[in-house]
Amino acid sequence: MDVAIRAEELSKVYKLYPRPVDRLLELFTARQRHTEFPALQQLSFEVPTGETIGLVGQNGAGKSTLLKLLCGVAQASSGLLETRGTIASILELGTGFHPDFSGRDNAVLNASILGLSGKEIETKLPRILEFSELGNFIDRPVKTYSSGMYMRLAFSVAVNVDPDILIIDEALAVGDGHFQKKCIDKIREFQERKKTIFFCSHALYFISTLCSRTMWLDQGTLRRIGPAIDVVHEYETFLLKRDKEKHVEADAPRDESPVNIRAIELTDASGRAADVFDTGDEIRVRLRIESKSRSEKIHILAGVLRAADEMQCFAVGTHDDGLPPLEGQHEYDVTVSLQNVLLTRGDYGLVVFVGDESAMHVYDRKDVRPAFSIRGDRYEIGLMKVRHRWEAPAESTTVRRLGPFAK
Repeated sequence: MDVAIRAEELSKVYKLYPRPVDRLLELFTARQRHTEFPALQQLSFEVPTGETIGLVGQNGAGKSTLLKLLCGVAQASSGLLETRGTIASILELGTGFHPDFSGRDNAVLNASILGLSGKEIETKLPRILEFSELGNFIDRPVKTYSSGMYMRLAFSVAVNVDPDILIIDEALAVGDGHFQKKCIDKIREFQERKKTIFFCSHALYFISTLCSRTMWLDQGTLRRIGPAIDVVHEYETFLLKRDKEKHVEADAPRDESPVNIRAIELTDASGRAADVFDTGDEIRVRLRIESKSRSEKIHILAGVLRAADEMQCFAVGTHDDGLPPLEGQHEYDVTVSLQNVLLTRGDYGLVVFVGDESAMHVYDRKDVRPAFSIRGDRYEIGLMKVRHRWEAPAESTTVRRLGPFAK
């Protein structure tokens, strides 16, 4: 297996000085006046030639530092880093551009820096300018460009110099829909040509769709490297838990409300308590509700959310189902059976509301996150599995295959 990028115990430490003059004083006095910030700590990984690998992590995790090391913009403090082949990069917006030069001049300058000869630049420049779609702006100073125009020019240069390794840092975040599709099509073309791509983005859909593997950096260390969809799922779950810790919502009953949810219990179809199910299982949600007045009329709504990003999966409600409101008691024991739940593998939350007879005013709300998990052999794109069937014309040589839920 050919390796395009290899790192062994790669580290980068920045020296932080309280004042600019302290750097000079340290040089002359030999007395340390700086503190050290370890941006990267002993990373070890390999990227085979032709692989598209993703890079995720919170702000400050060390992603941009790693990409700068790969591009040669910064030097490692220790460890080994090897790359094979020419490298083109799209880093922070405007990196490598002279603000007073025109887009055309910057394209020529960047192509030259990337190693193209004068004749090669002359041949490829028309393709670069055409791909950027900047029109008359190509001859204006780039300091007048918007962030989207910066990205168009940087991406156009990077992909049209035909590098062996393409490094992308959040480039697709600032483009419009048309140009994003154009960039993705170009990335797909690079993948078909077995080019190596290092793709960093906070847009996790792009990461899971475009990349075969993903690296997750956390505080300068490599927390996980593996199949893209698995790493993205774990990273999303981590972000959700972090946000929950920062924004803890009081889950105590609202005693001032005339109606309160006192307990929520999940069981399987047999009535046994459970929090792990298979796709297609029945999930029963048992609620214990207390009303201060027998005359209160109560409706209930229960919804399921994906734990990683709180995307709503589905919800059921007594009002929407045309059922009469509950009334006449101080305590209610209600069970809703969610049948044939075709959610894909992952963790899910549950949110329950009790409201008035019009289902407009909320008396109480209770969240359980995560509430349950769905088992599976692998993580999949999307929320649900659906019954489906593949068919091909009789004259086709393709064998007809049925999906796992087809009949």
